[in-house]
Amino acid sequence: MQPTSNSFANTFYLIIALLPLAPVLLVFLQKKYDATPMNFLVIVCLLGLVKGLPDRFPLLNTDNQYITRNIISLLELVAYIQLFKTVMSPTWRAGLNIFLVAFLSSLLTYFFLKGWERRSPGLDILESGVMVGVIIVSLLSLVRSRILQIFQSPLFWIAGGSLFYFMLFMLVEGSGPCCMPAGMTPNAEYSILLSIAGLIRYGFYIGAVLVCPRNVTP
Repeated sequence: MQPTSNSFANTFYLIIALLPLAPVLLVFLQKKYDATPMNFLVIVCLLGLVKGLPDRFPLLNTDNQYITRNIISLLELVAYIQLFKTVMSPTWRAGLNIFLVAFLSSLLTYFFLKGWERRSPGLDILESGVMVGVIIVSLLSLVRSRILQIFQSPLFWIAGGSLFYFMLFMLVEGSGPCCMPAGMTPNAEYSILLSIAGLIRYGFYIGAVLVCPRNVTP
């Protein structure tokens, strides 16, 4: 999202861009970085920060911004899968590892053939769909194992925020910028919706940090 003439809007988008730092700072202030879900959450939030900053501070040209976003999106996919597979059974984890290797190999092949500087809404939706599927499977496993203490599980809050964000992202991306001609930027409504979704997502992440005791599993 490029800077606008509206100071309130600029401040709002700046807060959203820096919001991933909030869970990270909270993790370190509460000294919960050694808890299993929190170390992955820190990685996810830092990747989200790096992914969102070029939109707020366009120091790179358009091609380099897309290169950065495509690389970060792949790393983000790996980080989320590593986070959510911690509650899956060994059979699910083994199958997910095989799928992840095959899926990443396909994506890398595509980008090396087509170029990393391309904006690929279809692939963004596909990656988000994969993460939604992984989150739903992990939630089912988590509910079965901790049904009486589900709201005390940090991974439940992380999953809830992530699921809301990626499902909304798929909806707005599939009905908006995906259908725009090449070179057009997302409209204001699109940016506002994703910003609000990001606000809710990181709010859930903050909740995950608050309910997480030290030295625990998900």
